Parts: sequence; structure tokens; C-alpha cells
Amino acid sequence: MIFGGIDIGGTSVKVGFADVNGKILCSDSFYVENIVDYNDFLKTLHNSIISLINNLDNKNLILGYGVGCPGRINVKKGKVIWCKGKLEYIENQTLGPDLEALLDKPVICDNDVNSIVLGEAHFGRGKGLDIVIGLTFGTGIGGGIVINGNIIRGEHFAAGHFGYMCHDSNGRMHESGNAGAAEINASHSGVLYKVREAIQLGVKTSLEKVINTNNFGFNYIYEEAKKEDQFSIRLIQELENEMSILITNLIFAFDPSIILIGGGLLNPEKEIITRVKEKIIKRVGFLKKNEIIIERMSSYEEDGILGGVALAKMGINKVNKI
Repeated sequence: MIFGGIDIGGTSVKVGFADVNGKILCSDSFYVENIVDYNDFLKTLHNSIISLINNLDNKNLILGYGVGCPGRINVKKGKVIWCKGKLEYIENQTLGPDLEALLDKPVICDNDVNSIVLGEAHFGRGKGLDIVIGLTFGTGIGGGIVINGNIIRGEHFAAGHFGYMCHDSNGRMHESGNAGAAEINASHSGVLYKVREAIQLGVKTSLEKVINTNNFGFNYIYEEAKKEDQFSIRLIQELENEMSILITNLIFAFDPSIILIGGGLLNPEKEIITRVKEKIIKRVGFLKKNEIIIERMSSYEEDGILGGVALAKMGINKVNKI
């Protein structure tokens, strides 16, 4: 048995095929920056899939596809209910049925981080565990909840949007409508806003020299912090504090077997998880240290594809709205 996994991101789309054990057989990707509308997107995605199929042995063993997509997804209908940013053209589109018509195979669509966490629960560091929580810290904050192998989606497919949870009721307004949302302080977009605002207000920081660099990212902030730039040091401390508060609240809510975190904000600094965990242990006094398990996701590059594979493997008849 072979399953297709599709990981739709704001910058690129990854496509791959894997066997029933999660071994990736082949994969490909393409950038979305030059795609102008939904029809163009579908055509490009279809061509990428067909190209892989043509080079795949035992293509007759393909049983179906799973798609991880940003935003709020009606899993029952395969419809993208809400999606903003560069991929706004897929909002209100029936992505699942449209791909089924092109591929002549069952297609299951879900939120991208739901998909990633499901992949971890089936093939990765959450395998065999009862309650798996996953968070990704990147442009925004994504989240997913898997209990006993099933994704918890909520009545309106909105569960897992941890980045929208309020940390400061007096904070800056967030696009979700929730002022002081965690994403404001613990995401790339939120941190970048704070850097630009501080520079405009005249705060002294060496980041002023690199803020307009192409692909400015959190790696610059880590580098300047190592050079004792006090503003950069404070940004990292605020980020780690926000992460620890968010994860602590999830521990209180779910008492998970494991919490897995990933995303671009973690890539430049390998010790960030250790420092965040130390803060969490201090906040959760009634649990022992060995009862708080926080680890990095297995492979963020492959997780999206394997998440789609896990969705397809579950089968449309097992997609539950809990």
C-alpha cells in the first residue's frame, strides 16, 4: 500500500509518497510565489503529483492522498473555510473534491499542523502515546491535538489554534480579533513587528543594521544576542517566556503524554527547548520533571508529507469530528 502526502505552505508545497510504515519513497516541492489563482494552483499541484507518479514503482498500489493546508478546514467536505495571506485564493474552495476529480483517488484535507501532529503520532516521536500535542513556531503559531490516534478538531474545526489564545488582555490587537494573542510575541511575524516598532521609537540595537536584509529571520536576533545586543537578548527572553506560558496552559488543559515543538523560530538555536522546559517545570509544580516530556519534532521537512500520509492511511471513514 502506498499513500500520497501533500504539505501546503505559505512559501512552498511539498508532495511525496510513502509506504504504510511511513517510509518516504519519493518527494518533490514547488514554490507558490508566482501562482496567481486557485486554478493555477491546482494545475501546478496536479502536475507535480503526476510527475512523481510517473517515476514511482508500483503506482497501482496508491490508495489515496492526505493534504495538510493552513487555515480552518471542513474535513467532512474537504473545503477550506478560512485561509489568509499568500494562499488566500484557496479560501472557500473545495480542495479535497477538486483533487479527487483530478487524481481519481480519495483525498482527505485537514489543517496543516493537525496533519503534522498526526504524522508524529503515527510515525514519529509520538508513536504509541495516548495524548500528543504539537506546536509549530514560525510565521505564526500552529497547533494540533491527537488523542488515541485521532485528531481533535472541535465542533467548528477550529481546535488547535493555540497562537490565538490570549496572554495579555491589554495587548496589541491580533487578526483573530483576540487582543494580546500568543502569536503577537512568540511568532516570527510578531517579533519582526516588535523589532521595527522599537527601531522607529529610537531603541538602540544592532538589529537596525540588518532589519532590511533579505529574508531577515530570527537567526539574526540570535546572532546579535551572542554579541551582547541587549535588545536582542530581551526579545529572546520574551519569546521563551511566552512559549513557556502557552505550553504550561496546554499541560494544565490536556496533561499530554508528550509535547512536540517545531518551526523556523527554533532552527537557529538548539538550546531553546531546554530553556523553555526549565521555565515550564517551575510553573507546573505538581508534576514531576519526568512527567513533563517536551521534544523537538522528528523532521520538520518530512513531517508535512508524513502527516498527509497518516491522514490518507486513516481513511475517510475514520475522520471524526470530536
